[in-house]
Amino acid sequence: MDVSLKHPGALTPDEVSAWRVLRASDDRYDSPFLAPEFALAVGLLRTDARILQARTARGIELILPMQVSRSGLARPLGAPMCDVNGPIATRDGVAMLGCALAKVGIGAYAFTGWAEPHVARGVKLRSREGSAVADLRGGFAAWLEEQRDLYPRHFKKMRRLARQGEKDFGAETVTFGPARAEDLATLVAWKRDQFLATRRHDVLGAKWTRGLLDVCAAQTGESFGGVMATLRYGGKLAAAEFGLRSGGTLHGWIAGYDPAFGSCSPGLVLEEKLLEQAAAAGITQAVLGPGEGHYKKYYASFFTPVDDGVVTARGVRAMAAGLLHATERGPFGPAARLAGRARRRMDVILAVETRMRDQMRGLARAIGEDPALVCTSTALAAAVQASAI
Repeated sequence: MDVSLKHPGALTPDEVSAWRVLRASDDRYDSPFLAPEFALAVGLLRTDARILQARTARGIELILPMQVSRSGLARPLGAPMCDVNGPIATRDGVAMLGCALAKVGIGAYAFTGWAEPHVARGVKLRSREGSAVADLRGGFAAWLEEQRDLYPRHFKKMRRLARQGEKDFGAETVTFGPARAEDLATLVAWKRDQFLATRRHDVLGAKWTRGLLDVCAAQTGESFGGVMATLRYGGKLAAAEFGLRSGGTLHGWIAGYDPAFGSCSPGLVLEEKLLEQAAAAGITQAVLGPGEGHYKKYYASFFTPVDDGVVTARGVRAMAAGLLHATERGPFGPAARLAGRARRRMDVILAVETRMRDQMRGLARAIGEDPALVCTSTALAAAVQASAI
């Protein structure tokens, strides 16, 4: 097995072609986040972007996009902006993962959003969620009929809210297609306000995350590109959702609404209209993301499993990752839950912020807002582990 680790911008045309062939071999890899175009977009903005490749006599059997820290631990490429991640590989290629990581000096790879991983040595799962998918293969009308049969009260309510929106605010206008710069900027502002109000880290405050949206929005092809749906009342933007398209798959990425229109739930009204427009544009499945108990259940034809966990290779860092995994999965009650919460919060901060000064500022803010994150040694261990990755 020959293993290489290179920046996305250093990939050869043959390597990109091999990626496309490998991705096309399995429907699990339909997500736009697993397309080479997404990796190339992140590569324009992050110097720590890397692509792990394992090659045998049969050709490239394993591709793993990642961003690698100075300590030799890795996250998914574009984290936390990549809702779906993990290897693009043959079954044999996934089995090579731990060995391939070790060969390039990476002790562990921490992931969230790994869809249906093969069972492989060194893969430790922490949790599993269901990601909502609207199946539009039979067309929008067939999908809507099925969902209305399942949730008649919800869709009756949505029709009432749509009428109320027009009554209170003016005529409704819906668009679906390339993102207008001003609409995307407004959506980002809404989302950042939401992060502030809910005391979550502002993942869109970093230069590279905002730049990633712009780079993806500039690509509008059916094979890969940004797509935006908007809902206006009386000519004013009430709700918007920006997503990524790859072939027949649309993945919703960032959604928000103007609180001034909150009385008519414009975000929910837009969801149904977005799916109608998407189906007309050739989308056969729309991924709404994790959240089985959330509003997404009303629009989901089914849920696919996505996992959170770590792949360990070898060395001290790998041992630390394995220890933290055992702590979170073990019978430690509140301490285990606290460790998991601390790790997730710290990991987002350290993935988003590329400068140590900004990382420390983000960590200090998180601790100030939620001192319980570091009130136990377990939580502190989680923070240390997260900071190393």
